[in-house]
Amino acid sequence: MSIFKNDREVKRMIFNIDADLAERLERAREDARSFDKRLDVDTPVNKAIEKFLHKAEKKLAEMRRDAKGRPPRDNASPAPEDETDA
Repeated sequence: MSIFKNDREVKRMIFNIDADLAERLERAREDARSFDKRLDVDTPVNKAIEKFLHKAEKKLAEMRRDAKGRPPRDNASPAPEDETDA
């Protein structure tokens, strides 16, 4: 896997990340620019999001199967918090 970036079509999204990670990333980007290179952050981020989505979609499908036959939930009421899914 190359750590430098090749241009390709992307969609810009905004995510919150830990401040220390953001600072380290900015320093690494600046260092790469000093060598006339650009870091390929997209590939590892895409892989992490793909892995997350796989788990989320699996869990949502399971929840849909479990919810069949139940009356629809009122979206105006707050959802109960489940601390074990973290």
